[in-house]
Amino acid sequence: MTSIKKLAISFSHFLGGNAISLLLGLITFPILTRLLPRADYGVLGLVTTTVAIAVAFAKGGISDGIIRLYKEHADSQEKLSIFTSTVLIRGLILSVLVTAIYLIGLPLLNRYIGIHEKYLGYFMLMGVGVLVRPLNIIVLNYLRAAGKTLFFNTLFVITKTISIALSMIMLIYVFKNLYGYFVGIVLGEIITATILFRWLFANYQIVTRNVSGELTLRLIRFGIPLLISEFSYLILTYVDRYMLVAYHGEAVLGLYSVGYNMASYLNDLVMFSLSYALVPLYVELYVKDGKEKTEEFLSKCLNYFFMGIIPLCAGYLAISRDLIVTLASNKYAEAAEFSPLILFGLVFLGMNTILYAGLYLQKKTVQILFINFAAASVNIIMNVILLPTYQATGAAVATLVACIVASILTIFLSFKYIVVRANIRTIIYYSLLASVMFLCINWIDTKIAWVNLLTKIALGAVIIVTGTLIRENEILAYAKKVLVDLRL
Repeated sequence: MTSIKKLAISFSHFLGGNAISLLLGLITFPILTRLLPRADYGVLGLVTTTVAIAVAFAKGGISDGIIRLYKEHADSQEKLSIFTSTVLIRGLILSVLVTAIYLIGLPLLNRYIGIHEKYLGYFMLMGVGVLVRPLNIIVLNYLRAAGKTLFFNTLFVITKTISIALSMIMLIYVFKNLYGYFVGIVLGEIITATILFRWLFANYQIVTRNVSGELTLRLIRFGIPLLISEFSYLILTYVDRYMLVAYHGEAVLGLYSVGYNMASYLNDLVMFSLSYALVPLYVELYVKDGKEKTEEFLSKCLNYFFMGIIPLCAGYLAISRDLIVTLASNKYAEAAEFSPLILFGLVFLGMNTILYAGLYLQKKTVQILFINFAAASVNIIMNVILLPTYQATGAAVATLVACIVASILTIFLSFKYIVVRANIRTIIYYSLLASVMFLCINWIDTKIAWVNLLTKIALGAVIIVTGTLIRENEILAYAKKVLVDLRL
């Protein structure tokens, strides 16, 4: 099976899982935006962000090393037991340590952020998530490294559904406030851990005496730069939320969170699927077939990336107001003014999944760290300049500029090792096609947001699909084959 076919299969698995996750998010999104005041919705996002940062430290880079080093230890049961025991037990120790620091340090940190005291209990409750989630990520990365993408996404969808259902039940019927939402999330994490570890213990041997100090150091050497890089990435993407609440309070943060989350839903649908499917494949291809084949594969991936992402950005620019009003209500309509800027920025940042392959394969994690740190610094400086006057829009502009800086630096540093070539004709063609689509759907206005939304999406899809099939013979042939198979 060719690498592109493997990517297509893995991507379809992750896309399916993420599509269902997106659908679940879109179901809860209008419920939360309508039930919660702006301030509460802003705090909800801030709690989620803070936990994500703490989880990054709790992983310690250990779970990232699974993807890169698993294959080296999978050729014998003894080596695999040493690897699994080391990863899991060291991961548990680190999670406990970071959780303790999180619970002790949070009240001290709040002196500088200035969140209202009534919200602090939400942050403290999610300390359970800081403890459990890194361990869940370890097991999920085992599924990825072992190539069990279908099983991975099936579990992901099931546990995500359970978590969301519990959070909604606790919010609406039990506690009837935001605290109940976080109780449901915590319960979901615990149930997820039960399912994942049952699978892990059934398939891998964990023995305390097999914990390897040498392997631990190797994982740390590989993972610490990635940990710091992930932290700087989180600062890059989320520092504006802390600055917004400090400058303008929880209500403005709530408005920004809606605009950001809406853009993030669309970006994550594509980028998480691409990232989860792509990285293990190009690592395997590089080991087996070398640099030239890897560059060819990644260049094709970048070509398909532009085919999908350019129309997505143009389409979102045309539908963002109708989408936000339909899902979040009129009280968040002004978020449509800056939400497309956030999507553009996230797309640039997400493209680094392909562009930074050279740095990842050569284990230049320090350079990846430098890229994210530099972009995060740009984001902070831009926010300091723009936030006082332009509020949420200023934060969106800062995100866009910082993400562009990250992509430019990635190209400059990573292409020394692996060159990924963009097809200029593809970029021009899909830019023109997306412009035609934008002009055709942007004039639609029935005065009813949800009607506008459905009409624009339907017409836009017809234009993009038609334009794609006209140019892409390979996709056209595949579509015909699928239709024939369906008839049979």
